[in-house]
Amino acid sequence: MEESKLFSICLVLSILGLFFLALYSETIELKETPIKDINYKLMDLRIKTSGIINRISETSGLYFINLKDNTSDIDVVVFKKENITIKKGISISVEGSVSEYENKTEIITKRITLK
Repeated sequence: MEESKLFSICLVLSILGLFFLALYSETIELKETPIKDINYKLMDLRIKTSGIINRISETSGLYFINLKDNTSDIDVVVFKKENITIKKGISISVEGSVSEYENKTEIITKRITLK
């Protein structure tokens, strides 16, 4: 009987711990990375960068953005989850994972913020 109680307590505490760990990981502030430092070594890692929209194209489900700062430029893919107003020349900050498409480094955006 005591073994099953101990097991139940451990299970509940483990689940609560995982829940709080997942919640905490979403609130961690990422250090901003200059675009010139974003490369294959950061593949699949979550990063944050910012710049000015140099070029933008839109499909039914995506925005393709070329983001430029004073060091370099990079392509950014934004999935349309909500209606956002973005246009060429505005400054934005993006968080997302580094990916590669056709031998070119890009960012798959998780969060976009107008600056």
